[in-house]
Amino acid sequence: MTTLCDTFKRLALDTWDNILKSRQVNFQLKEETFTDINMLALKTRHGRQVSTKVFTKSQEGNNGADWEWWFHGLSGDWIGFRVQAKIINIHSSEFEHLHYQNERTHIYQCDKLIQNALTRINPKFPLYCFYIQTDNKTHLPNWSCRTYPYLKDLYGCSLTSAFSVKQLRATNSKHITNLQTDLRPWHCLVCCSGYGHSDFISNIQAYAKANFKLDSDIARELEVNIPDNFLTRKPPEYVLAILKNENSDNIEAPDEDIEGVIIIEENE
Repeated sequence: MTTLCDTFKRLALDTWDNILKSRQVNFQLKEETFTDINMLALKTRHGRQVSTKVFTKSQEGNNGADWEWWFHGLSGDWIGFRVQAKIINIHSSEFEHLHYQNERTHIYQCDKLIQNALTRINPKFPLYCFYIQTDNKTHLPNWSCRTYPYLKDLYGCSLTSAFSVKQLRATNSKHITNLQTDLRPWHCLVCCSGYGHSDFISNIQAYAKANFKLDSDIARELEVNIPDNFLTRKPPEYVLAILKNENSDNIEAPDEDIEGVIIIEENE
C-alpha cells in the first residue's frame, strides 16, 4: 500500500524532474501548475484520506494565493498550516516574487501570511512551499532528515517558515543560496519519526516546531501571538464543512487571500 510518506516523496521527485525538463526547453513553469498537480495526485492516490476545496481566485492574482493544509489524526487532534507556494526561476535560481508587496495596500505578502496564520481562532504554522530544481552542485548541500539518506532531488518540494522569509527581506535576498539552510524537504513533515512522539499529529507538531522558525520579535512587530500548542480538537467550521461535503457550493472561504484547503486524515 502506498503511504502518504511515499506519495510526498514521489511528488517531490516528480517536481524536481519536471522543472529539469522545463529548464532543458527554456520554459518557465508557474507555482500554480505544481500545486494543482500535487493536490490532484494526493486525491488520486489517497482518495479516502484527502478532501480538498478550491475557492475563487484571490486578489493576489499572478503572485499567488495561500493554501491551508489540515492534518487530522486518529488521536482526534488536528493541526493546520497556512502555505504560500513559490517556484524557482530557472535562469536566475531566485524566487523572484518572494518579497511581493501589494501595490494597493503596500502590505507584504509574507506579513499577511503570518498574520492570517496566527490571528485566527485556530492558529496555524505560516510556511512557504518551494518548488525547486538546480544543476549547481554547490546548492542544497545540507540534509537534516533523520529518517532517509540524502537525495538532493527530494528538495523538489521544500518547506520553510514565513518568519525565515521575512528576515531575508531587509536585504532583498531571494536566491536559493540565501534560503537553503532553512529549507526542509516536505516529505519530512509526514514521514519523520525522530521526535519521540507516537501519534501522527503530535509528531508533525514536534517536527514543525523544531524546523520552522517562530520568531517572537517579528510576532510583536506584526502584533500576533505565537501559541505554545498548535493542536486542536475542533478545527474551523469551514474545514468540518469540507470534510462533510467537499463538493458543496455553500462553503465560504475564511478570507480573501486563500485559494484552497486540503485535509489529510491519518489512515487507520
